[in-house]
Amino acid sequence: MSTSEADLRIRLQPRQSELWRLWDDNFHHRIGFGGARGGAKSGGGRRCMLLRRLKYPGTTGLILRRTHPELYKSHIIKLFEEFPQTRNWYNEQRKEVTFPNGSRLFFGSAEHAGDMNAFYSSEFADIMPDESQEFSQGELESLMGSNRCTSNSDITPKMIYTFMPGISETGLPPKGLPYLKRVLVDGDLRGEETRKNWAFIQAFSWDNIEWARKELEQDGVSEEEFYSWSADVRRDYFITRTDYGSTLASITDKDLRDAWLYGKWDVFKGQYYPNFSQEKHVIDLKKADLKPWYTRWISGDWGYDHPGVIHWHALDEFGNVTTYRELWGREIGEEDLGRRIGEMSAGEKIDAFYYSWDAFGTVSKKTKKSLTTMIGDGMPAHMPRPVPADKTPGSRISGWRLWHQLMNAQMWRVVGPSADYSGCPKLIETIPTLIRDPENTEDVLKVDWSENYIGDDCADSVRMGLQNMLSASMVPKSVQFQRKTTEIRKAIVGALPVSENYAEVLARLGAKLL
Repeated sequence: MSTSEADLRIRLQPRQSELWRLWDDNFHHRIGFGGARGGAKSGGGRRCMLLRRLKYPGTTGLILRRTHPELYKSHIIKLFEEFPQTRNWYNEQRKEVTFPNGSRLFFGSAEHAGDMNAFYSSEFADIMPDESQEFSQGELESLMGSNRCTSNSDITPKMIYTFMPGISETGLPPKGLPYLKRVLVDGDLRGEETRKNWAFIQAFSWDNIEWARKELEQDGVSEEEFYSWSADVRRDYFITRTDYGSTLASITDKDLRDAWLYGKWDVFKGQYYPNFSQEKHVIDLKKADLKPWYTRWISGDWGYDHPGVIHWHALDEFGNVTTYRELWGREIGEEDLGRRIGEMSAGEKIDAFYYSWDAFGTVSKKTKKSLTTMIGDGMPAHMPRPVPADKTPGSRISGWRLWHQLMNAQMWRVVGPSADYSGCPKLIETIPTLIRDPENTEDVLKVDWSENYIGDDCADSVRMGLQNMLSASMVPKSVQFQRKTTEIRKAIVGALPVSENYAEVLARLGAKLL
């Protein structure tokens, strides 16, 4: 052990030692440390990050949080409290600790849109997005490109994800949780993900002795004896003897209690579209193979300060729907929006344009025109103008259910981004974050966009597009045929003499009329 390492006196709890063994081997590349609240995930990750910087001279590490206040409270202050000498190595302006051996530890936050770009162009031997569920799958995957090291060939670069199950303290669904649960908790690796070795450690609050230290001293129990107990005994002691344990155990919401106390991963039951699969529903433009004769239409959710969204859809001859293009942005003027829609629709025959009802009737103080009129003014003359989406009672829920049915039947898909096509990245990010409204579990909880949250605007846009263009349920082809032949029979029977053979006439005319 080096002098600096000995001076820091870094001690790990047993579960944190397990993390260290995986972190410092030459086999694993992606490690998850997740579970209940208070499981010493953040502290364990930070201590292991220090050990790595001390063991491998000249290497860099990054601890990342969603906002700077969270970063400061959870890591920077904690670092100084636990290891006061590191304050002398810390540069406040660069949020960086420089160790005597030349290694550096950076503390980063990405509170605003675009802040993540600063980390995508850097090099870090170790990256730990703390509370990783607050980052989207796209953000976490983009960080992997920065997980490399050219300064020390002895180190194996690692990505460490600390995260927890369930809905966040803010009440918003963590946008990266479905991805993290799949690849780390469930071990469901797909495609290129299988090229890396992944591991997961389950964390529990009763593995963290700090919650019970006062009570253990009162009961005359040593740290060694505490960790010699079985997990069940430690759990019972934590719940019955500690303040924090009793607080978590007293949570009345069963799903929240199971997530925060027991670290259960099946509590994300509020997710509205658990049937959405990137593997099944996301395709590239080439595979979509959109034919010129497909029925095409547009749908959108109006917004200016909050995002305005437009989606393009295509319906094939078998009833399959492809959402293939997306326009997402803030503070886009109405006429400019119309021009963009026209430009992006060039060469396509658009049959309809369904738009959120709140854009209708709103008049611009400057032009004295309605917002939808101004959008239409910017569009090419041949394109359909926006019409209000259905807002009758129950229409919102029926739209969500229709979309769910289409997903289940694999009759809806979305084009993802690729090197030469933008696709629908915001929609793909949005779908896993949609949760049921606790006040009406048949509906999706209304959540507005923020710098750190995608919101539900994209989902509203697609819901209105599907609901207004398609029927409330997909009518089977056999039923469509039966209905059509019934119509034909009525038309023929009403016009034929009694002696005329209906079957013969239907045989002669059916193909043409069908």
